[in-house]
Amino acid sequence: MNEGITTHIEVRAVHVNDAPALYELDYNFETDRIYTLRVENHLIRENTDAIPNDHAAFAFELVETPLDLPLYKNFREYENTLADVETKLRNVEGGYVALVDGVVAGGILLNVEEWRSVVRIQDLIVDRQSRRYGVGSLLLRCASDWARERDCWAIVLETQNTNYPAIQFYLRNGLEVWSINQHFYPPGPQAHEIAVFMGQRLSHDTSE
Repeated sequence: MNEGITTHIEVRAVHVNDAPALYELDYNFETDRIYTLRVENHLIRENTDAIPNDHAAFAFELVETPLDLPLYKNFREYENTLADVETKLRNVEGGYVALVDGVVAGGILLNVEEWRSVVRIQDLIVDRQSRRYGVGSLLLRCASDWARERDCWAIVLETQNTNYPAIQFYLRNGLEVWSINQHFYPPGPQAHEIAVFMGQRLSHDTSE
């Protein structure tokens, strides 16, 4: 990118016709570290004298762990056809695409969980070449506004312990780790991964 060139970013509602552009995005990632899960379980005490009363009965701990070799994640393993993307767009309640200089550079897909009054982020994808422009943060702010318009109190999402860059991105944007599930994924390529559920409470004061 040459100095002095201004990049124009705009956001609009997503449409099923955006499927080809979203399908072509490279939103895979590479990381030299992940989070590993450490579990402490003293729920069943065979020797009650061996454990202090104030000791954790059960605890999950995410430990930042450097890798000997970088991990590359190819999301096309799970969604490998244009028809998959079109189906996903038809089944969401809302969402946005971000355009950098008129070209689709990312998207966010949203559904409302009525019984919880939260908005679940089904997908947030940003092309690798556009991540330096703040596209992901802009899409998250749009999702928060969309949730407020529907009187929802939080946005929530699910990612994996291996997606260290995404977790760091969400933390920088105000989300927190709300829960962990070590048996969330079915047998297959993701079976060894830990589901990390993140969320953010929303203020309904739009001046903030």
